[in-house]
Amino acid sequence: MRKILIDTDTGSDDAVALIMALREPSVHVEAITTVMGNVEVELATRNALLSIERAGTYAPPVYQGLSTGVINDPLEGKDYGIHGRDGMGDLGLPDPSGSAEKEHAVDFLIRTIESHPGEYEMVTLGPVTNLAWIALRSPGTLSKLKRITMMMGTGPYYGNITPFSEGNARMDPEAVDMVLRRAGTDIVLAGWNLCINEYLFTEEDITWLEETGSERAKFCLDINHDLIDLNKKRFGKRTIDFADPVAMAVALEPGLVTESITAYTNVELNHGLAYGAIGVDHCHQSGKPANATTITRLDADRMKRYIMEHII
Repeated sequence: MRKILIDTDTGSDDAVALIMALREPSVHVEAITTVMGNVEVELATRNALLSIERAGTYAPPVYQGLSTGVINDPLEGKDYGIHGRDGMGDLGLPDPSGSAEKEHAVDFLIRTIESHPGEYEMVTLGPVTNLAWIALRSPGTLSKLKRITMMMGTGPYYGNITPFSEGNARMDPEAVDMVLRRAGTDIVLAGWNLCINEYLFTEEDITWLEETGSERAKFCLDINHDLIDLNKKRFGKRTIDFADPVAMAVALEPGLVTESITAYTNVELNHGLAYGAIGVDHCHQSGKPANATTITRLDADRMKRYIMEHII
């Protein structure tokens, strides 16, 4: 059975992705680590514990990680309108019954990866700040992961947080740079391009989930009501761009991928309009070795069915 570590800034779409992973019988989630991003790290930890309870399967340990970026404070002036101020749609959810472990997430990850080289895959659903600190504190540790799949970047598309940048990358670009340069293992980027257009969950998809009568599906929709409302204003109908669940689907079921580019990949660190944009050297002009695979196309129908089947 595949062993998975998940690093998350648990907002409402992260919660759906966590539930998916915990309900996938072919993998075992060994632990969940948290990081600031959608919300402060304390709320991300609380939301991860809530998500575990709603999955209704088993309870991996949760370890709290870093509260700010490698260099800057990305939560200053942040707009919390997409996931709610608490990250879960401000529904007044009761506190989880579980609690986080005392050990810091970075310490736990270094200890665990080093003691089980080649055993674990990592899925990141938020800024990769925890992984960047691993690269700084313990060079070589990330190379002992089988693979790192990130919800990160825009593929060949425009950004969702600035004209060029995707939210997780823009939250801590310096962390992305450190991981791309220092990981030394397979990196897969599943970005914003896989969440829109034909990959959007349509009004019909949302209605289908509602009509299943599943309390789990209802929870997944309720906590994402802010995102649904925002998209109704943007697109004229209820839709969901399920970023983290799509990345989790790519990690759990790689057969969904139909096109990808493996090439030298880096991130823009100049503090201008493109800060946080991820560049893929698809023409191999730099002469530098490939360090990441960017997913450019999925089987959209299969991907949506996969997600829906795992949350009902």
